[in-house]
Amino acid sequence: MNKMTKGALATGVGVALLLGGGGTLAVWNTAAEANAGTMANGDLKMEAGAGTWTNAAGTVVNLATYRAVPGDTLTFRQPVTVELDGDLMVANLTVTDKLASTASYLSVGEAALTDAANKPVIKELTKDSDGAYTAAVTVKFLETTGGTVGTKATNDLGKIGFKLEQVAPST
Repeated sequence: MNKMTKGALATGVGVALLLGGGGTLAVWNTAAEANAGTMANGDLKMEAGAGTWTNAAGTVVNLATYRAVPGDTLTFRQPVTVELDGDLMVANLTVTDKLASTASYLSVGEAALTDAANKPVIKELTKDSDGAYTAAVTVKFLETTGGTVGTKATNDLGKIGFKLEQVAPST
C-alpha cells in the first residue's frame, strides 16, 4: 500500500469513528426538576332566576298581551347570583342578543346591575363580588317613530339575556 492509500484509509477510519460517536465533543451538563408546584384555576358562574317586565310606571306587564306604543319604555329585571373565583378575576355584565328582531324603532340599553340594597353597581365585579344582584335592561320604543311604523308588529325580546364575562384587570 502506498502512502496515499494509507492516509486516505486512516482518514476514513477517523471519520467513521467520529460519526459513530455522534460526531460531537462531549460537554458536561446536568439537570434538576424545578418542583414548581401545581396551579389551580379560577372560575366564574352566574345563575339566573325568573325575570319580569315592567313599564315606565313600574307596573309588571305581560309581553304577550301588552301593546307598546312610541315613547314606551319597558324594563326587564332578573335576579342573578354571581360567583367569581380567581385572584385577579374581574368581570362585567353585558346584554346578549341586544335585539333578536331588527326593528329600527326599538332601542336596547346596556345592562344595569343593582345589589341587594337596590344600589347601582357601577364598578367591575371581582372575587369579592360574590352574591345576589338584580340585572336589568331597558327597551325603548322610540318616540321619534313616525307614521305607522311598527304598528301591529311583534318583536321577539325573548332572546335578550345577560352575560358575565371576564375582562383584563385594570391594574
